[in-house]
Amino acid sequence: MKTFFCSFKPGLLMLCFGFVLVSAMTTFQACSPAFDQAGLDNVTNLGSKLTDLMAKATEPYGKHEVAVNALRTELGLAAEHAASQKRNKEIAEAWMALKNELATPFFDRWKEKGLLNIEVIKESVGQVGKSIDAIKKAELAKRK
Repeated sequence: MKTFFCSFKPGLLMLCFGFVLVSAMTTFQACSPAFDQAGLDNVTNLGSKLTDLMAKATEPYGKHEVAVNALRTELGLAAEHAASQKRNKEIAEAWMALKNELATPFFDRWKEKGLLNIEVIKESVGQVGKSIDAIKKAELAKRK
């Protein structure tokens, strides 16, 4: 007794399998988020600004307060932009973590202490750099 698939010729079976594979791939691709140039620009520009400003925490906070406040605003806008994009939940969460768990506590501590130890700065800049790299990698992985 032959099974249903054995009744097909090998070429026809492979053709059917090919159609199923192509349709599955196009469906998966349609579910992935679209490339977002503004998101990539945000991570590129803010990443360097953020780490450069954090490196200045050996100087008094008051000297850089205006720049810190401007950067906090830019981080908030970048996080809002990421959250407004369709199928972008992971990147939006990464922006919120960068803003709320890394940058804001660092700037609050700098404001409280006046200036920070170089070791604290290096550790914080390293963590922020890894977060920025992860966001950038995720943005670049989106389909164009």
